[in-house]
Amino acid sequence: MMGTNRKLPFGYRMDFGRIAVQPEEARWVRYIFSQYNQGMPFSAITDKMRNSSMPYDGDKQWNKNMIARILEDHRYCGDREYPEIIDGATFQQTAERRKKKSAPRRQTEAQSALRKKCAGKMTPYIEHEVLYLLNCLARNPKRIVTPQTPRGHSQRLDALKSELEELISQLPVDENRAREVLQEIAAEMYADIDPREYETQRMRRAFQKEEPRSELDANLIAMNISSVLVDSNGKVKIRLKNDQIMERGE
Repeated sequence: MMGTNRKLPFGYRMDFGRIAVQPEEARWVRYIFSQYNQGMPFSAITDKMRNSSMPYDGDKQWNKNMIARILEDHRYCGDREYPEIIDGATFQQTAERRKKKSAPRRQTEAQSALRKKCAGKMTPYIEHEVLYLLNCLARNPKRIVTPQTPRGHSQRLDALKSELEELISQLPVDENRAREVLQEIAAEMYADIDPREYETQRMRRAFQKEEPRSELDANLIAMNISSVLVDSNGKVKIRLKNDQIMERGE
């Protein structure tokens, strides 16, 4: 049967010049409203209608747009000359649910901070795993340790020490130059201090004041996480500010 390009909404028919309820279609209209209000998504409702013996209009296959058109049509409430199929309370419930689902989700400050740490590829699963790992640190801050990876040796420091030894061995000592070299050695030694150790101690102190949270905190993310890593198996890890990698099962 070819499509008829129906003029009336699904659920109605013309009966001796008057708009009347089409009983079988009306039953499906009520079903669509009922299932949607119970949480069934458009895709599942569409599949159900496609597998039913009830056509929308001739040979036209059911699609999501048809479902949406039914759910937003206020004529089912008995508007104007249309008999009522759906009561007003049901229609209002549907309208509120559709409005809530169509409203864009506002990203929280914590989600914005986390998105920056994982190069924009953020998912609810990543949020959950990051929160779990941070809570592990809140329960046991001693898990924060400085990675034992060797740092490059300062050849500049060796050269300055050699120069100082040579200056001291020569008499009279060039005190001005010796003083300059000592200052340069101090500066080089300070620069050679591993900053990761400082970060380790700072984070330990911070997490000693923390309690496990039910939601992510933007400041906690910004101050303690350098990046969020997801491996090929989907496992989520966090790189802390001291370069330590945290993951489940450690």
